[in-house]
Amino acid sequence: MKRYGMLFAGIAVMALVLSAGAGIVGAKGEDISVVIDRGIESSFTEVQVRNRNQVGDLMDVDLVKLLNKAGYEAHLISDASAFKGKGYLLVVRIKEYNPGSKAARMFVGYGAGSTSMKIRYDLKDGSGSVVQGDDLGVGSSRDWRNVVRKLGEQTVDGVKKKLN
Repeated sequence: MKRYGMLFAGIAVMALVLSAGAGIVGAKGEDISVVIDRGIESSFTEVQVRNRNQVGDLMDVDLVKLLNKAGYEAHLISDASAFKGKGYLLVVRIKEYNPGSKAARMFVGYGAGSTSMKIRYDLKDGSGSVVQGDDLGVGSSRDWRNVVRKLGEQTVDGVKKKLN
């Protein structure tokens, strides 16, 4: 019986903490439309196009998730022309992407075969004026997903600094 009491108390405390945190996070509530420009050029090889699409697909999901977690009402749109002028438009363009070598990362280590990516993000208001923008770059000797996540986190940090 005592064990169930402790379990119930733990669940109640966890629910209280989560509901209090949700109130803090949801206070921002700004609407942000997100566009990821993969930066694919006609001169790219099939492998380069596939790599950019793979990175862009993850960034589509991850950046929106990170913005929502930070308390914004973020959603993905197909391109900037779909922006209705409500809230903000966040345009992220992949400028450079180097997938590195997985074999070198696994067998050599010490930074060999590292993955790197550079992006440009612009946060625009309803009228289309840029209110915040930055060039970001990250490298990782672990995995390409880490690069996408780190750039997403840095982008969200920049947005938060401007909108808070």
